[in-house]
Amino acid sequence: MKRFLNILILFFQIGLTFGLTIGIYMIFSLLDYQGGIDGFIGIIFFQPIMGVMSSLFTIIVCLIVGLPIRLNKRIKKWWNNRFYIAFGGVICGLTFIIISLIPDLMTTIITQNGDQEVLKKIPNLYLIVGGWFIMAFSTLHLFPPTFLVRRFVNVIKRLK
Repeated sequence: MKRFLNILILFFQIGLTFGLTIGIYMIFSLLDYQGGIDGFIGIIFFQPIMGVMSSLFTIIVCLIVGLPIRLNKRIKKWWNNRFYIAFGGVICGLTFIIISLIPDLMTTIITQNGDQEVLKKIPNLYLIVGGWFIMAFSTLHLFPPTFLVRRFVNVIKRLK
C-alpha cells in the first residue's frame, strides 16, 4: 500500500510539474509571437515540441537534484513535515518569473528582421531561469501533508 501511494504521489507531482512548466513555456512563447504565417506555424507546431522537451529536461534535472529527498528517510520525513517550504518555493519561483516581465528589468537585444536591425525587449533571463527551476523543483517535491495521506489511506482501507 505504501509503495502504491508513493508511486501515485510521484506521478501526480510529475504531472503537475509538467503541466505548470509547459503552460509557462507556452505563455512566454505567445508573448514572443510577432505575427506572420511562419510565426503562427512555429507557435502551433514547433513551440509545443520545444516546451515538452524543455519541461522533460527540467523534470529530469530536478528529480536528480532531489534524489536525497526521495531516497533518504530522515530527509524525506523532515521535508514532508515542512511541506510549506516547497509551497513557498513554488510561490517564489512564480514570483521571479512574473518579476522578469517588469519593463525596467527586461533586457534589450538587437535582432535581424530581414535586412533591418530591430531592438527587442526580452524578459530577464536570470530571473526566468532561476524562477523556472525553483518553481519546478518545489512543485516536483511538493508532498501532501501527512494528515492528508493518512486520511487517503483510511478511505482506501474502508473501500476494501
